[in-house]
Amino acid sequence: MQVGRSVQYPKQWEVRRMVLDGEVTREAEPPSLGRTRNVRAWAVVYGVLGVLACVVILTQAGMGHPGRFLLYLACANVAAFGLRLTSAKSVLPAGFLFLMLGIEDLTLPELLFIAISITLLREVGAVRRLPDAYGLLYAIAGVTIGVAAAQPTYATVAHLATNPIFPAPIIAGAFVLMANCGLSAMLLTKPKEPCLNTYSNEYRPLLPWFVATAYLAYLVQCAGVRTGYHPALIALPVLFTLDRGYRRWCDTVVERKEELAQLHRNTLETLALAIDARDQTTHMHLRRVQVYALAVGRELRLTEEELEALNVAALLHDIGKLGIPDHILLKPGSLTAPEWDKMKTHALIGAEMLTRMHFPELVTDIVKTHHEKWDGSGYPFGINGDDIPIGARILSAVDCLDALASDRPYRAALPLDEAMAMVRSQEGKSYDPTIISILQRRYVELDQLARGTVGHPPTSRLQLHTQAVAQSSILDPIISARQETQLLQALASELAHAARLDEVAQAIHKCLSQKIGYDTMGIFIRRDAEVEPIYFRGAHDSLFTKKPFPLAEGLSGWVAHHRSPILNGNVSLECCYSNNSQVLYNLQTALAVPFEGKGGTAGVITLYQMDRNAFSQDDLRIMEAASLQIGPAIEAALKFQNVEESAATDHLTGIPNARALALHLEQELKRAARENSRIGVLVCDLDGFKQVNDRFGHLTGDEVLRSVAKGLRDACRGYDYLARMGGDEFVVVLHGLQGDYSTQLERMRQVAVNAGLTICGEPCLSMSVGVAFYPVDGHDAESLIKEADRRMYRLKYESKSLSAPATAFLADPPTAPDTDLRELAQLLTGDETPQPAVRV
Repeated sequence: MQVGRSVQYPKQWEVRRMVLDGEVTREAEPPSLGRTRNVRAWAVVYGVLGVLACVVILTQAGMGHPGRFLLYLACANVAAFGLRLTSAKSVLPAGFLFLMLGIEDLTLPELLFIAISITLLREVGAVRRLPDAYGLLYAIAGVTIGVAAAQPTYATVAHLATNPIFPAPIIAGAFVLMANCGLSAMLLTKPKEPCLNTYSNEYRPLLPWFVATAYLAYLVQCAGVRTGYHPALIALPVLFTLDRGYRRWCDTVVERKEELAQLHRNTLETLALAIDARDQTTHMHLRRVQVYALAVGRELRLTEEELEALNVAALLHDIGKLGIPDHILLKPGSLTAPEWDKMKTHALIGAEMLTRMHFPELVTDIVKTHHEKWDGSGYPFGINGDDIPIGARILSAVDCLDALASDRPYRAALPLDEAMAMVRSQEGKSYDPTIISILQRRYVELDQLARGTVGHPPTSRLQLHTQAVAQSSILDPIISARQETQLLQALASELAHAARLDEVAQAIHKCLSQKIGYDTMGIFIRRDAEVEPIYFRGAHDSLFTKKPFPLAEGLSGWVAHHRSPILNGNVSLECCYSNNSQVLYNLQTALAVPFEGKGGTAGVITLYQMDRNAFSQDDLRIMEAASLQIGPAIEAALKFQNVEESAATDHLTGIPNARALALHLEQELKRAARENSRIGVLVCDLDGFKQVNDRFGHLTGDEVLRSVAKGLRDACRGYDYLARMGGDEFVVVLHGLQGDYSTQLERMRQVAVNAGLTICGEPCLSMSVGVAFYPVDGHDAESLIKEADRRMYRLKYESKSLSAPATAFLADPPTAPDTDLRELAQLLTGDETPQPAVRV
């Protein structure tokens, strides 16, 4: 029977100065200090009495049965040294069973000698310093008092009636030994705790073991009486058998504990990786911070408990960022004051989370204060100097150093020397000077060690690489999920700022290309029984046409009709795709996903790729999620386009109105100025149109205007611009004044005549036209239209004075009434010299 070797004496009460209500006071002595001193006095008395009793009892030793005694002694020491079941680290003291066996057969000096021999042989190797010797003497005193009390108790109870089912004498002796063991431990190592608490917490779990050992001793004694063999010889093989099972059980427990500890470590690391993945940092940052922090902590001679707390805090110090909104945490620019106030709460949030998970107070204190600064300017409490926990001071400095020397999404990594210089510049301000001096001396060595380039043989490097790959495989899904969320958020933001259809399409292409690999993107709109391609973007967009095709035909048509996606479809089936043999195999697979707006406007977005089976289920899932935003955005863009077209289109004739004309003419004048080219502006007015309205009615007049607009559009070239300026006036913007225009002008003259003949049945209409040229007659839209209009009305006046209805063209004030129409054509083809008036 023995008391543990490690004896830790309580530290003296630390008296520290406190500032309370402006006065310096001293902390009062704790109420338990007087009791502690009394208990220690009793421990001294207990030890002295035990040693004296040991000396007295051993001096009375005699030689009754030396053979029997020596056999007990040998078997007890063999059991103490050879069996884990009865070792000092097991649930029972060494040789306890043999003390119970010899409590009746041996005298008190013999029994005490066996107990002391076991204690001495186990403790003598641990005696290195004087305090250990004191502990050894106290252990001998405890053994003496226990054995001296147990044997008389056994003898006293043995005179009573015995019961084989309840061997009271030997159980009573076991109780006395257990009670004495608890008393000696309480006096030495737990002087502040009440006696009952010590027994309840420490020795009540051992009660079944003491009772079971007492029963085993009784059975062995009975077997010895029955067989005539020495009880020690019977007990030894029984103990070896039990010990083998006990070893197996202990090994299983140790393995289980190690598995749980490893599971705990892996859980912490995975949680830390998830936290850092949200903040877009890497798991290697955590590893490096751990190496830095533990190295500095060891140099500062922190205890093992403090180092373990620092190690855990290095992993979980940013767990509170789970409570910070994404728009603040991931904001690329500087934070506003309210946003910064919210960011500062992550330290307290993290500490609260760890407290609820029952992490030690040392860990939560580090997490809570790792943003405090040496000069008191940190947060959340604004404490300074040594009031900041040492673990938090270490963590804040090494975390800043590695963060500066690591790549971030918003900046590149700084050189290590430059990063250290920046950290050193905050010595005595943000960081503890002692810690900065250690980092300054060892930062190169620690960086190499953290990155696995120092102190790692090839096998260890392989293990590090394998571990990094495993962690990356854990981190990849987290980062991927994060990127998908950011993609959808970015897409929503881009679409919110896009109004036109081309802007919406460009925003979709910009966002999707960041996550999904594709070559070309196409957007299709369903219009009744047709599908119209409206947008293509990518390396092979020239292979697609924008000609509408029937619904349900082709790849995208099938998706639009059935409203079901196609993954890795055959591009050659696409109706708008070019089947030129030279480019037949450029695009081989497609991912087509339908979308639908709030108003039911349906369409398809299709991605094309050059490799077969290039798209995955993840790509399809992302596209389906994005389509929920794409559909309403395209629907809104189409509505905006319709409104824009309506605002720029004359509702009666279907050609551009005066507003659209002004915008178009301004753009063309800017282009002509850059290219040094000419532009002609023709203002056309219908002669006799008022009489048509008076004679045939306004409905007929509207029909005449529609007929004239259609005829002028057909008479113009494809790149000329026709608009209705108002009433019966039309404007034509002529581009690239080259070639012979006589045929076109004759066709324009015939437009008014044909409209009158066709609709009214008589030649009641004619047309007057005034022309102005850029840059001869003006440099802006207003001056050109005004000059052309002036010339047109002058010609109309002169035509009326001649009383000859006709269609006339005026390039300048008339000097000769009859000039060939070809002369005007020559003017329009580049002759800057003003020509005579022309009337036809």
